[in-house]
Amino acid sequence: MTFAYVGCRTSAWRGARGKGIEVYQVLPDGEWRLIQCVESVQENPSWLTLDPLRDRLYALHGDGDVVAVWKRNQESGLLSLLTQQTTGPRHAHPDLDPQRRNNPVGAALTPDGQYLLIANHEAGNIAALAIDQQGLQPPHSLARLPGHSAMQEAPESLSRPHEIVFAPGSDLFAVPIQGRAAGNGIDMIRLYRWHQGEARLLDEIRLAPGSWPRHVDFHPSGKWLYGLSELSSTLTVLEVDAQRGALRLKQTLSALPEGYLTRSDASEIEVHPSGRFVYAANRGHDSIGVFAVDVQAGTLSVINWVDCGGKTPRFTTLSPDGRRFFSANEESDTIEVFDVDEQTGLLRRRGQTIVTASPTCLCFASAT
Repeated sequence: MTFAYVGCRTSAWRGARGKGIEVYQVLPDGEWRLIQCVESVQENPSWLTLDPLRDRLYALHGDGDVVAVWKRNQESGLLSLLTQQTTGPRHAHPDLDPQRRNNPVGAALTPDGQYLLIANHEAGNIAALAIDQQGLQPPHSLARLPGHSAMQEAPESLSRPHEIVFAPGSDLFAVPIQGRAAGNGIDMIRLYRWHQGEARLLDEIRLAPGSWPRHVDFHPSGKWLYGLSELSSTLTVLEVDAQRGALRLKQTLSALPEGYLTRSDASEIEVHPSGRFVYAANRGHDSIGVFAVDVQAGTLSVINWVDCGGKTPRFTTLSPDGRRFFSANEESDTIEVFDVDEQTGLLRRRGQTIVTASPTCLCFASAT
């Protein structure tokens, strides 16, 4: 038995329609059956991270400053609230939007399972929260992300992290960072090593100003890192030297078809478990770009673009076996399900649409 957990936006400020975290039972024939909807402790439970060691679900509250800890019943899949914790102090920069507070947008468990790392977008830091029996301790450390040097009398600069992704079987992790105007930030992708309870910066690659790196994903081999930038709608291929802890830019290409000139903001990137394909979601073009991976060089070439089956694909993911692809289409209130052609990488709609309000994140867990 498999369970699916769907995060969403709920706030009127975001024009959202979601009510809370939804829990689905995924039947052997692929049908989804809604079994629970838990109202969030605060607005916008928009990013979910599963903790399989403790049967927990961590929910980040976008535009807020709280992470909620939910206990997951292994047999039924149902959730019960355990506790909640702050994601850290707000940044004092006067140009920041007060409605977004810390705006935690992404999280990841450390390889030892002892810490939850949180990307506080509006606070400009990566917070490390130790995990204990009661839930989460207050932030243990804050890896701050400065922007361009400011004048001495100006407020402290900051850049905005948007995700945290560990390399397969490694203590290395990558962070795409946005250089938004407020805070005089820098567009870059950074490589860190998690060591003795601290995030140690190893290298960074700066990208074009105004590109807004949003999400990244590692190749299963760990040799390459693929990034997707939001405003420029570009894919970036980086070579990873794990021994030296270094990144090297290899390729930049568009996530959109040639000649497409209408506004579109890139959102999510996925590397297929086979390592042969990369998928990039486009909000505006409302498509999933399918790209082939050169198995020798790691570079990408276009295969095709597939309609996402809705509007504004904010989040996408693959099933663990790589046979199915899911697009959470935020503005059409749907999750569209695709079959993956394992030979060509192309996506084929199954004719299966899950209706759920303002979906923003999706993760799976198996029953005992």
